Amino acid sequence: MPDGRPLRIAAHNGAPVWGGAEIATARLLAGLAGRGHRVILYCNDPEVARRAALLGAPTRLLHLGGDIALHHAFRLAYRLRRDRPDVLLLGTFRKIWLGALAATLARVPRVVARIGLETDMPRNVKYRFVFRYWIDAIVFNADGMRRAFLESMPGLADRAATIHTGVAPPAPGGGAAFRAELGIPDGAPLAGSVGRLATQKRYDRLVRALGSLPGVHAVVVGEGGERKALEELARECGVAGRFHLPGHREDLTAALDAMDVFVLCSDREGLSNAMLEALAAGVPVVSTDVSGAREALAPRRDGSTPGRVIGFEEAELADALAALLNAPDERGRMREAAHRVARERFGEERMLDAWERVLGGARAP
Repeated sequence: MPDGRPLRIAAHNGAPVWGGAEIATARLLAGLAGRGHRVILYCNDPEVARRAALLGAPTRLLHLGGDIALHHAFRLAYRLRRDRPDVLLLGTFRKIWLGALAATLARVPRVVARIGLETDMPRNVKYRFVFRYWIDAIVFNADGMRRAFLESMPGLADRAATIHTGVAPPAPGGGAAFRAELGIPDGAPLAGSVGRLATQKRYDRLVRALGSLPGVHAVVVGEGGERKALEELARECGVAGRFHLPGHREDLTAALDAMDVFVLCSDREGLSNAMLEALAAGVPVVSTDVSGAREALAPRRDGSTPGRVIGFEEAELADALAALLNAPDERGRMREAAHRVARERFGEERMLDAWERVLGGARAP
C-alpha cells in the first residue's frame, strides 16, 4: 500500500462480452482486494459482472452508454459520491469520456485509464481533451502501445506507465484427459489457442495452416460469433476431424497442459493474457507480430527464447508450426525459457506492486 492505508478503488468496465481485458481487470481487482484494498467493479453487462464476481471481484451493474448519454455520467457520478473512492479505474476505451466526466463531477481524487488494445488511441478532439485534462494516469500492458500513444499525445510521458499483466503458474496436469475428451490420438502433435471466436483473432489462419500439416491437430478454447464460419472453413479445408472447438472453459489448466505449441494469430491485440498464461504453463508460443508479442517473446540474456514472432501469412504460421512440432528438443528448451520469462517478467506480485503505486498516486517504472 503506497502510504500504509488501504485504497478505496472503483473501476468501470463497459464491454458487452467477457474477454481478455475483462479477465485482466477482474483478476487485478481481486488481487488488490486480497491485499486489503476495498474494490468495486461497475459493469455494463450482467454476464461480465457474474464472471468477474466468480474471479473474486465485487461487482455492481451500472450502465454507461454512448458518448451522448450524459444522464449515465450523472448517474455514475451520484454512485461515486456515495462510494467515495480514492481512485476510479476506467478499463473500456469507449467509456472513458463518460467515466472521466462522472469522476470529475463527483470530485474523485484520481482517475486512471487502462489501455489494453493497440487500436485504442485518442484520434479525435474529445478523447484528446479527456486524456489531457481529466485523466491522471494512463496504464498500458505493452510498452509498444505506450510509445504509440505518446507519439499521438506528446507531453503526457509523466502520466503514462507500462504495467505488464501478471499471471500465476498453473498446476500441471489434465492434458491426457483433455486430449481423450476431444478424440485426439496419443502422441499426435497439438497446436492450440485460447480466446473469443471473434474476427480479429483470425483463427481462420490456423485452420488454413492445418491443411498443410498432415497429422497435426489444433484446438481453440473459447466461444464467439465465428464458430459456424470456422467449422465450415475446417470442412472446406478437409481438416474438420483435426480442428477442435470445445467451447469456453473456466479452468484452462488441462487445455494448456495438452498443447505442444500455443498459437496467437490475431490481427491486433494488446499483450495477450492467454499467451502469458501459456508461458506460465511452459508452452512454447508462435505469435503474429501484434502489440506485446515481441516484449513477451524477446530472447533472454542467455539467448533462450520462449517463442517465435512471425508475420501475418498462413504459410509463415504453417512453416513455424512444422519446424517446432518436429523439434522436440527445441520445444523443451523453449518450455524452460517460457517458465522463466513468466516468473521474471510477468509475475502477479510484481504487477500488483506496480498497480498499487499508480493507483495510489505514484508512477510505475
